Amino acid sequence: MGNLGAPELLIILLLIVPVALPIWAVIDAAVRPDTAWAATGQNKILWVVLPIVTNVLCLGWVAAIVYFAAIRPKVVAAQQQPGLA
Repeated sequence: MGNLGAPELLIILLLIVPVALPIWAVIDAAVRPDTAWAATGQNKILWVVLPIVTNVLCLGWVAAIVYFAAIRPKVVAAQQQPGLA
């Protein structure tokens, strides 16, 4: 592959991040226990499906950022509560 300069790295990031981030969000949401989702009042199915559907519209990265910034911290906190794993 040789030495990659800034333009090549930028192109790689612009191609990989929009695809990889939603996939990561889907996998992360899917592996969280249902009890943690219920404790936060969030819908697990919505957050597994939303990045996939929005990825078709080339906006999956937006849904993934919302998931990682606003939803995941609540679910992880609920998951760490005693008796909810």
